Amino acid sequence: MDRTPHVDEEIPMSETNVNTRNGTRDVDMVSVSGDGRVKWTRQMDFFLSLVGYCVGYGNLWRFPYFCNRNGGGAFLIPYLICLVLVGLPLFFLEVSIGQFSGRGAMHVWSICPLFKGLGYAMSMISYLFSFYFNLIIAWVLYYLVMSFYPVLPWTTCSNWWNTPACTTWDTPQTGNASVMYNVSFLGSTQTPRNVSTPIKSISNVSRSAAEEFWQYNTLRVSTGLHEMDGLQWHLVVVLFAAWVIIFLCLVKGVKSVGKVVYVTAPLPYILLTVIIVRAMMLPGSLQGIIFYVKPDFSRLADFQVWLEALLQIFYSLGITWGGLHTMSSYNIFSNNCYRDAVIITFLSEGTSFYAGFAIFSVLGFMAEKKGMHISEVTKAGPGLGFVTYPEALAELPFPQVSSVIFFVMLVTVGADSEFCALETTVTAIIDTFPKQLQRRRSWVTALVCIFSFLVGLVFTTRGGIYVYMLIDWYVASFSTMLIGILECIIIGWIYGADLFSSDIEMMLGRKPPIYMKTLWCFLTPALLTMCFILTIVQYDVPAYNDYVYPTYGVAIGLFIGLVSIVPVPICMINELSKAKGTFVDRVRTCLKPDSTWGPNSTKRRIEYSRHRKTNWRNSFRIHKW
Repeated sequence: MDRTPHVDEEIPMSETNVNTRNGTRDVDMVSVSGDGRVKWTRQMDFFLSLVGYCVGYGNLWRFPYFCNRNGGGAFLIPYLICLVLVGLPLFFLEVSIGQFSGRGAMHVWSICPLFKGLGYAMSMISYLFSFYFNLIIAWVLYYLVMSFYPVLPWTTCSNWWNTPACTTWDTPQTGNASVMYNVSFLGSTQTPRNVSTPIKSISNVSRSAAEEFWQYNTLRVSTGLHEMDGLQWHLVVVLFAAWVIIFLCLVKGVKSVGKVVYVTAPLPYILLTVIIVRAMMLPGSLQGIIFYVKPDFSRLADFQVWLEALLQIFYSLGITWGGLHTMSSYNIFSNNCYRDAVIITFLSEGTSFYAGFAIFSVLGFMAEKKGMHISEVTKAGPGLGFVTYPEALAELPFPQVSSVIFFVMLVTVGADSEFCALETTVTAIIDTFPKQLQRRRSWVTALVCIFSFLVGLVFTTRGGIYVYMLIDWYVASFSTMLIGILECIIIGWIYGADLFSSDIEMMLGRKPPIYMKTLWCFLTPALLTMCFILTIVQYDVPAYNDYVYPTYGVAIGLFIGLVSIVPVPICMINELSKAKGTFVDRVRTCLKPDSTWGPNSTKRRIEYSRHRKTNWRNSFRIHKW
């Protein structure tokens, strides 16, 4: 099979790999259907690819971080509600529309040309996600290298970065004592930098060796955005290595990655189980579990808890980012995408819940050793996983071996999510200029990776963590909710929920459950709209530990979060200008699906044309073409 699909077709999420042996052609992961469309060879390939896309760092420690920040078990209630009312319906909507049309995020919005800009918006969000997400892979690579040391560096307090507040589990706790400590950082010029910070009470502010390794060795964090300082070369090297890994994955396609996923998919669950069993044997772990599963109902009155639960759903499932459209577009037309959506949605979030037991078992242990409440035991922020998991790994037999296996697993899990996100961006670029770039895919991928690495160098400064937090907070907030609202309006009211249900019936042989149509039309957009409005009204400035961002930092974050929406109004103006007639006529024309909308297969398109004539009227549509 030719590696370059037809110009009118999408580049597959997983590029086809062809080997020629003795005149035969061997296709590993994808095949060509009768209509020339590249398809997944096996259903399990698509299923595991979606698992790899959805199950990642967001499940393993971003979710536990939000739980710890929002009252433990109190966070689980709004999280489950948002999963059922927002996560599942949007996930199924995006998978089904991609599978039905055989198009990715850039072209699927021919269903409503007025909103074609959503394809560009999704691609931009996907790129912003991949841009800063790769920094986490870089951090994991750094921990992987450190795991080869004879003594794990996050288990001792005798290193150059440690402070008098550093404690190990065999360090006796002393009474209160006021001290001053100096932390020596090596900047880009290799000149020591001393930062003096007063500590009022060792017993109150003692830090574990793992937390100090994260803050003062890995990040070498400064005091804020105003103190970026020079590049930290240990982070520059691992960030470069991370982008090389992703580039090789995108160039080689899924011939190798698709086989690895059969190992990486179950591996996190095996290692999490080992960590949980060992962590549960530690003193205080039970208190951590109780804090995790016992809800504090008073926290449910806090809107911030509900908002962060909703944002975590977007982050974990990857909805409104375009990846689901593109991957599902290479399914066979009759694939049971509803079953896949239900299984993967609950499998992904079940993984989040399961990972929480590992995190909170260790947090309970740390809290007992420090004599503090679990919610106050560490302020590592999103890096909570870089504190608790290393602590747990250090308690396992052969800790170096366990750490190496664990961080190798994290690299592969992260690469799965990063691969899908960046592939969406590369595909969008190529589809925008197909004649010029269709056969230069490797060059486009290389340029995107090089550009991302160079711009990403800002993350490797001492103030890089503050930039990371800005992007992490704003990318998955305003724009994702707005896109989710527009998706529901387009499918539920403009195109029509009844008509879309009939389209799904063409694929699955039956219509989706009535509750799904109700969610698309009413509950999901209503909940998203309410959260969007309250987010603006009750806007809360992001923070990292005790650092509150200045006004200019907030302005940068808002710009990053809203820039991805800019293509939507631009494309609206463009489509209206190309249409003919009065303004009302132009709007009507642009709301109607264009001639390219429908199944990709010629046979299915003929069937769809007949089906369309007999099922055109439905109760939920606001326009009758």
